[in-house]
Amino acid sequence: MNAGFKDDDSNQHYDFIELERMYDSELELESFRLVYTNSSGNHAGEITFAENLVLSSNRLILGASVNPQYSSIPSSPYVYNFGTAGLASTAGKLELYHGENLIDEVCWGKIECEQNYAKFSTKAEDNTSIVRCEEDCPDNSTYVTQKYYPEPNFDSIAEKAPESAPPELSSPEPDINVEPEQSLPQDSCDGIVISEIYSYYINSPQEQFIELYNPSQNNLSLTGCSLEYKTSSFALDGVVSPGGYYLFQDAELALTKNPTATNTIVIKDVQDAIVASVNYPHGQRKGVSYALFGIDTDDSGWLQTYSPTPGAPNKYQEFQSCPSGKIINKATGNCIKEQENTPITCPAGKYLNPLTRRCKTIETAAVALAPCKDGYERNPETNRCRKKTTASANNLAPCKDGYERNPETNRCRKIRENDGESVDYAPTPVDNSETYQNPKVFTALATIVIILAASIIYVIYQYRRELCRVARRVLSKFRRV
Repeated sequence: MNAGFKDDDSNQHYDFIELERMYDSELELESFRLVYTNSSGNHAGEITFAENLVLSSNRLILGASVNPQYSSIPSSPYVYNFGTAGLASTAGKLELYHGENLIDEVCWGKIECEQNYAKFSTKAEDNTSIVRCEEDCPDNSTYVTQKYYPEPNFDSIAEKAPESAPPELSSPEPDINVEPEQSLPQDSCDGIVISEIYSYYINSPQEQFIELYNPSQNNLSLTGCSLEYKTSSFALDGVVSPGGYYLFQDAELALTKNPTATNTIVIKDVQDAIVASVNYPHGQRKGVSYALFGIDTDDSGWLQTYSPTPGAPNKYQEFQSCPSGKIINKATGNCIKEQENTPITCPAGKYLNPLTRRCKTIETAAVALAPCKDGYERNPETNRCRKKTTASANNLAPCKDGYERNPETNRCRKIRENDGESVDYAPTPVDNSETYQNPKVFTALATIVIILAASIIYVIYQYRRELCRVARRVLSKFRRV
């Protein structure tokens, strides 16, 4: 098998898978299936065969729908479809089953299995295939890597010959009322549905995918249709059977992991008309896909799921999978250490917080305040004790001379001296017969005198030379006289 390479004439990959028949007689293909696991470790599709097909030659070579050698026969049993990029060159796994029994497998890149090989090079000159080793196998390995690209053989699958009817029984007449089975694809992808979007990858942008679903009873051809995202347009190809899925993955897709606004994904038919569109919103989480559930019912809707299923029916998983020894905390969605089966019992005065599963102190009411002592009361604004104010001033001590009782506060205040025209109490007469001695006035006058004296002294000192010259001139005039 080979996950493909690119050449100068094509942007598509030359994917192929070759099966070998190990005995000579015809082999019925109905019970065989190939299961593909992509680079993210997710189931990404299967290859199955119709019940009436047999392998008539000793080798069957299957090609991807993106392989130029197979792209012209999209509905052929020789073609498989795992998206526009075919098999992932970086990592993946192929498993061959007969019924439910695994009979062979091979993997490459970071996906691990018993037969694991390096990732594929997309350059033609460096690309090699994984080929079953016939003889002289190194280290007893099952496969080797070498240059090997088989030519397609479209004659290796045949229809099983019908069994002969018993001689005594005649073939039944055809029922003319039975409608012929619709096996050919429609000319348009009208009816296709976008069913899953995986944008917030875990390790690499190549994990991103968009899944399409065919809810109709007809085969839908995607040839000529396109998927559009922002300014990019991607050609679609292949056929989606009734109830089947189509996986689209492309290195150039580059979905926004968690958009701040809604992002639109559009599917257009061959006439460039929109046949499907989805807005995936902000709130995407790492490793979580945005999937459509209840597609075939009236209650369909989009949900986020921790179980992406590219190319397969959607599976709802509300919470992430926790590692060994941990369980999910449904209140937070986080993994926590696995608790014992018995419930946690908190001591007296504490209760169990369901979010953290820890004991937390019970919030009690405020402690009752001690009563205020006699003559004091509780201030409702500060909750502190304050001295009581009596309703009457009759029991209060009289104010001293020159003071009066303030009726608003019941406190003594100094009597103001005025003309008495705008006050509600009588002015107090002042006796001016004696000399008024006020120490404040004296202090103020003394301060002014000191300041003036200091100013004069400063001026005399500053201009002392000029004053001396003036004084000498005046004295010299007096001497002449």
